[in-house]
Amino acid sequence: MISILQRYMLTQTLAGLGVATAIISSVILLVDFVEQTRDISTRVDISALELIRLTSFRAPSLIETTLPFILLFGVLTSLFRLNRQSEIVVMRGSGVSAWRILAAPMVLSVVIGLFGAMVLNPLGAAGNAVFERERDILMNVERDQDSVQPVWLREANVDGYTVIVAEDLRENQQLLIETAFLYFDVGPDGVPSMSRRIDAPTASLHDGYWDMEEAVERVPEAAATNLGRVTIPTGINRQALFERARSPDGVSFWDFPALIASAREAGLATERYELRFHSLMALPLTLLAATLIAAAATMRLHRLGGAAGFAAAGGLAGFIMFFLQELLSSVGAAGSLPPATAAWSAPAITALLALTYIASTEDG
Repeated sequence: MISILQRYMLTQTLAGLGVATAIISSVILLVDFVEQTRDISTRVDISALELIRLTSFRAPSLIETTLPFILLFGVLTSLFRLNRQSEIVVMRGSGVSAWRILAAPMVLSVVIGLFGAMVLNPLGAAGNAVFERERDILMNVERDQDSVQPVWLREANVDGYTVIVAEDLRENQQLLIETAFLYFDVGPDGVPSMSRRIDAPTASLHDGYWDMEEAVERVPEAAATNLGRVTIPTGINRQALFERARSPDGVSFWDFPALIASAREAGLATERYELRFHSLMALPLTLLAATLIAAAATMRLHRLGGAAGFAAAGGLAGFIMFFLQELLSSVGAAGSLPPATAAWSAPAITALLALTYIASTEDG
């Protein structure tokens, strides 16, 4: 049974989160709207309402990214206001512990974290896919609805470089569809010139070579030559194609286990995908850490002075946690840290430090 105190704290926390959500979401959506205006409206004639509609598809993904800041500043705002109005003083004076005061915000942060990972993230992935498709239609980019983006690969060779272009990629089969290999020679002046081109309906990647059937070679000032089946040496590996096809940010939370399992079976590196999956699983802890930071910065009695400075320090601590989390994620993506360690360390350390400070303030 929820007590009157818990209902009151829940109501006050939701009010603060509502204000923070409105302000932060408005800012990031406005920035994205301006960015889309520069990117799309300079190429095609499009109305402001259509741009707003396109931006709305990206809203779930953008809000998911800013959830830690929404929790940080939302809880910070609500607790600071309660402290300034001496309501926390009254609660503490009546014998209510800090843990009972913070129980509702802490539980709410965990619930929002679960919602963000399990619901908001899949909505964001689906919304980004719709956004990409709608933008392609507006900009007259013809693309098979069920295919990934056209593939462009570049590989250096002895005389210059090779550009590999394909309309589609089936990453599970390591197969390129409607492929063209463009060979460029680089002269002494550094200017490239295309020396030949090989087209094939499909190109299959194996260890160290491409296997193509019904290949046709074209060279300048000569008739096309049917090569039939041909193999071409390459230094491109399967991991490059896999990462080209599946960006971690575009994968839904529920699809990660199967994606990681299939990549492992294929002998591919999965660190970036495991890191993203662990980051989503750690989202409730991240939001809890943000809530504890806000609590640690605002539980000091207002009459003792320095409340505004403590609140500002809490905001700064939240940004430090975010910076540390991004730093560890970069190290984890490079393979220098296990994905679980990179994703969970920053929020876990921050939450423990905030809990220690609150406990020392509460119990002396």
